Amino acid sequence: MPYYKIAYSIAFVVILSAIQPVIYANEIGGAVERGASLLAVVFCADTYLMEVQSKRSEVFRLYHLKKQAGAVYKRLVVQAAYLIGISLLAYGLFYWQKPVNLTEELDGSALFGLYCIAIPGTILFWSVLSVTVSNLVRNRWIGMGIVLLFWFFSISAKATQLFGNWGPFSYGICDLHKLAEWNWLGGKMLCVVFAGIMLAFVPKILKKRG
Repeated sequence: MPYYKIAYSIAFVVILSAIQPVIYANEIGGAVERGASLLAVVFCADTYLMEVQSKRSEVFRLYHLKKQAGAVYKRLVVQAAYLIGISLLAYGLFYWQKPVNLTEELDGSALFGLYCIAIPGTILFWSVLSVTVSNLVRNRWIGMGIVLLFWFFSISAKATQLFGNWGPFSYGICDLHKLAEWNWLGGKMLCVVFAGIMLAFVPKILKKRG
């Protein structure tokens, strides 16, 4: 991973924790989820296109298709793992605001545990979507633009009404009193399923786009 990605991602989560106010600890997960998903879109858009931009694509295409796909998968795994890790860091940074627990049923450790279950699905979905769309249009800026349009729609009130607990931000829009009822889990599972489907098409996209 380029050092500049590490630098701007750390700066992003620090700034996010400074400018996004929270009163209750129950709000932290939703606040970080949106920010982390946005970071994932930008962070992963050039996962394969860096070969094109660095003019190594001619050499890369000489490899067997399985090896090409394997390289993309490895990069995605490393980047997704990093993004999950930095999302966990972002969650902790919000505690400088000294938020209070909304209910006695869920203390800080329980809320963090729920967040740890929810955030991997979010990161995986938006990371893979960014890579897939950017590869399809063969341009990371256009790819990011398309995905960001969907991102803005996903956080809108209309999308909340349309998708409900099955949307990509099911955890973030969940009633703060009902996080422990697991109503949001279906949306996170769908995120993982759709990410898996997109990953399955990586070899075909590479073969078509080169």
